[in-house]
Amino acid sequence: MKARISDAELVEAFSTRSVNKIYGGPLTLTNLRSILGTKGDVWVVRGDLAPNVPNAKSFVSPYLIKRVETDMHEHPDYPLFDGVGPSSLEAGHFYAEQNNKRIVFVVAKELELPPRVTSWRNTEIIRADGFAEWGYVRKMAQVLRTRTDIIPLHQAFYGAWAMAHVGNRVVYEFEKLGVRPDATVWVAASGSCLWGIGRKLAERYSSETIMVTKTVSVNRADLKDEDKMRSRARDMLKQYSIRNPSVPISESDFKVFPLHMVLPSVALLRLVALTGKPGVDLVEKVAGEDRERVQAQLRTNGYNWTDTTAMALVKAIQFANEGKNVVAMVYGKGKD
Repeated sequence: MKARISDAELVEAFSTRSVNKIYGGPLTLTNLRSILGTKGDVWVVRGDLAPNVPNAKSFVSPYLIKRVETDMHEHPDYPLFDGVGPSSLEAGHFYAEQNNKRIVFVVAKELELPPRVTSWRNTEIIRADGFAEWGYVRKMAQVLRTRTDIIPLHQAFYGAWAMAHVGNRVVYEFEKLGVRPDATVWVAASGSCLWGIGRKLAERYSSETIMVTKTVSVNRADLKDEDKMRSRARDMLKQYSIRNPSVPISESDFKVFPLHMVLPSVALLRLVALTGKPGVDLVEKVAGEDRERVQAQLRTNGYNWTDTTAMALVKAIQFANEGKNVVAMVYGKGKD
């Protein structure tokens, strides 16, 4: 199976304008305005209420599998393959079983696997040898280079394309509600929500697209400077070639551990290195104490969502307190 995505294929995969179909499954939008006490609306796309597997990647996995239907038909004995974090692990396994397919996962060295994984049939787990995204990306490359009996799903490249179907549905629902979002806020690993939903809302409403991180802020002027963005992306791609991270990572960082602790995904960096367009209007660092404050507020109201969700809501609340309508994604178990 094809291990490398060409530059042209990469740009096309992230071109959400090419996705016109609308996700037709269950989708819940919740306005947290009354809970958070904000002046404007804080709408959340309820990944925790996604069908079959209660996390956002349950929206993505069926589309990724459908995209490789021809490969599955031509090579019925080949397992599916992808690199995953906690949510993608659950969703990928569920939908592989729904399609009677074996699946091979690469996971980060630090990922704590749920105990039930040991009972999963037809599932192979390959753990990275090195630290964080450095080790994860290196292991992914090794498997893609050496295994010829797998069908790569390439979530990092096609996750945004898959989630764009959901983005179209979110636009449709807001049209029915008469809601006009002013901004969307995302925490990006593969960028599927940011590009798949955020860009769809930006195209329809000219809303701002905000990405929050633990480590860095980037101002609006720099993000609009395509030459500067290309250079920055190339520098980050070079960082993947080193053996150890270039910035310190604390124990608290693991509280918001998806796949990427410091660097964005290789797919996103390649895209920006090619186009100079990061797909965001602002990147802001969120302090740990702010994240914990929002998380406490959510827990008080019975919501058992992830620290990743709380990170995004820190900035969403700031915008909403200015009277803006804001959209974010929910990850986690839902309401207790």
